[in-house]
Amino acid sequence: MLDKEASRAPARRRRIAFAAVFTLFAGLPCAGQAAPASGAQWVTLGTSGGPAIQAERSQIANALVVNGAVYLFDVGDGTQRQMAKAGIPESQIRAIFISHHHPDHNASLGSLMMTHWTFHPGDLPVIGPAGTIHLVEGLADANAPSVLASYPTAGPAKPPLAGMLKARDLPEHLSQPTLVFEDANIKVWAIGVDHFQSPPSITLDHMPDCVAYRVEAGGRTFAFTGDSGPSSRLGVLAKGADVLVSEIVEPLAIAARIRASAPDTPAPVREAIIAGMTRNHLTPEEVGKLAESAGVGEVVLTHFVPSPEEAADRGAYTRPISARFKGRVIMAGDLDRF
Repeated sequence: MLDKEASRAPARRRRIAFAAVFTLFAGLPCAGQAAPASGAQWVTLGTSGGPAIQAERSQIANALVVNGAVYLFDVGDGTQRQMAKAGIPESQIRAIFISHHHPDHNASLGSLMMTHWTFHPGDLPVIGPAGTIHLVEGLADANAPSVLASYPTAGPAKPPLAGMLKARDLPEHLSQPTLVFEDANIKVWAIGVDHFQSPPSITLDHMPDCVAYRVEAGGRTFAFTGDSGPSSRLGVLAKGADVLVSEIVEPLAIAARIRASAPDTPAPVREAIIAGMTRNHLTPEEVGKLAESAGVGEVVLTHFVPSPEEAADRGAYTRPISARFKGRVIMAGDLDRF
């Protein structure tokens, strides 16, 4: 009997050691981390628009935490580090939603995929506009060397990386809020929005698409637009939402940044850049119109261009909104919770 037990000891020690490593790296809550609150809480993990990396703010990323489960809405660069700072465990991610395929909105997708494959069993839905399947499959293929280098030294082989990621392309040009995801915690609707308004200077196979999301969770409703120019469909999506989480660009601050960083830029070029930003994004005036017409409860501003830390007048982001919308307007910071 002792000999049999002794023969089993090495295998048991390997299992214990593997469990310890898994617990260490799997993103489980540990001492000093804040446990997610019950109900629904929106966390602005990163609040900077891109593509440039900012010192003060991480790129756009949001986590909706519902009864401990985590749902990500856009995953710009730095998402995982921001989740760690917020004490939000990656092991609890239930789905990832992408608004569009600019890199400041999807740059962390590959690393999130690899961490899920390495430590967290089960499927992971990744939902976004046309191109999401192509992106996920490409990232899985590009990570083949990393998969090879991560061969197991104990236990069975892991399932294929691509097989764990349930990528889905949303229909293009959604004109009405369309239910795209539902589980025990949340319901998510998507609608197409007008982000890509500047005509291309080259021939494209097709124009890219962009969506906004509406989420019902924990008795609250959140409307989130990652990027969008003025769009009547946003008003339909946000109607009566408790919280409107909106991107924002401030044209005067953009002009000041161009003058400071590229003083030789001709005025017509500078004006064309600013005009393009206001066509493809939401200015404070447009956010105010949207919030007022949709009758939302409060406005949370994020995806700042430029970052408020660069602006001479931070109030320029909020005054035009408050001139029309009489609810609360909040300039979100990284890791704020709503």
